[in-house]
Amino acid sequence: MDILTGLLLNVLEEGLIYGVMAMGVYITYQVLDFPDLSVDGTFPLGACVTGAVIVAGGSPWAACAAAFVFGALAGCVTGFLHVRLKITDLLSGILVMTGLWSVNLVITSGSAVLPFYNQPTIFNSGPAALLPAGASDVQVVLVALVAAALVKILLDLYLKTKSGLLLRAAGNNPQ
Repeated sequence: MDILTGLLLNVLEEGLIYGVMAMGVYITYQVLDFPDLSVDGTFPLGACVTGAVIVAGGSPWAACAAAFVFGALAGCVTGFLHVRLKITDLLSGILVMTGLWSVNLVITSGSAVLPFYNQPTIFNSGPAALLPAGASDVQVVLVALVAAALVKILLDLYLKTKSGLLLRAAGNNPQ
């Protein structure tokens, strides 16, 4: 039964973490009608930036903020390629995704693995450290659930604002 419980926890952990990525894909594909494949490069970019900041001794929360900024910059590059250079939406995403592979290797100094086993992360520091000791097995799931719910709530609130409405109305309008 322990194997089944561990497997279920792993599925929930990964599903909730990838769920945040799916919400980003939802915005570009459903709202903007833009099949953005750069997500396959920006998601690992965020992981590389987060890992590099944590290994350098930075705060895990600052690492998440830096990962968000770098991911947004990568999205801006995709938009620039599509809008200004008139490269098709699909190809611009593929170009950014491919280019980010090299960027990720530069960020990690050519290493495929950044060891931060004993470093603080969002899953073992800050509010997560306040969880009772018996919750250590489900700690990552709880933090990922709160993060995914927070992203979903913020996304829904944003899409109800004036700029969110304009974003939904404009979509991939050629004019």
